[in-house]
Amino acid sequence: MTAQQAVPSAGEVADYYSALGPLLRMAWGDNFHIGYWDGPQDRRSPQEAADHFTDLLIERLGVGPGDRVLDVGCGIGEPARRVATVTGAHVLGITISRQQVEQATELTAAAGLSGTVRFEYADGMAMPYPDGSYDAILSFESINHMDRAKALREFHRVLRPGGRLVLTDVTPIDDSYRDEEVGDVVSTLVSFARYPELVAGSGLVADELTDVTEQTKPTLPKLLDRIISVRKEFEATHGVTVQQVLDAAKDALPAVPGFGCLILVAHKP
Repeated sequence: MTAQQAVPSAGEVADYYSALGPLLRMAWGDNFHIGYWDGPQDRRSPQEAADHFTDLLIERLGVGPGDRVLDVGCGIGEPARRVATVTGAHVLGITISRQQVEQATELTAAAGLSGTVRFEYADGMAMPYPDGSYDAILSFESINHMDRAKALREFHRVLRPGGRLVLTDVTPIDDSYRDEEVGDVVSTLVSFARYPELVAGSGLVADELTDVTEQTKPTLPKLLDRIISVRKEFEATHGVTVQQVLDAAKDALPAVPGFGCLILVAHKP
């Protein structure tokens, strides 16, 4: 991350999701991340596409029963629950939103998964866990709220030797974009081309770096369609207009023409 980029505070990010979260959940479901469609003929619903993306990352984690997985930036816990259900791993989800910790814990108890999935308040850039304490880390569109170089070094620290990191990140789609152009926002961007440098500086070894912009770009139009469809219900339930929520969200995001997405898979030597 360049020196010109200001890293948002934990409070700013938590406030952003407190404001946007209810609308996201009503419109999109319990996955607070983008969807993945295999191509133009893929007819998955947004919820199915979001689960499909989670499944693609679970395959890359390479974990099984009893393994320890850390979900950094866990939202309200849907990916963490899916990891535990699919693999049998024990999952700890962390977030800087105390509200999300409470929601995720309640949803996990309702799903009967409290024995294998739990949640804590923690900062992904300064985690209170011993060196080498996790077999794998999942980070779904959360490193964009952090100082990436610092976060990657911290991921390296808490992974055991041979442990794997699987993350997604948002990228600018404009080739003329420069990292320093982002101002005071809750989500910063970094170009795809800078990722090898960031990973190398952390001590991790990159195994895969894939641009999945084409597979994820249906997310925004589909999300907007879903927001329109739940607009009246949301406004009646929450007493605030959808436009007010979207305007506040827009003000907190980088003013760029559009966003791409990448998948990084790396391991600790």
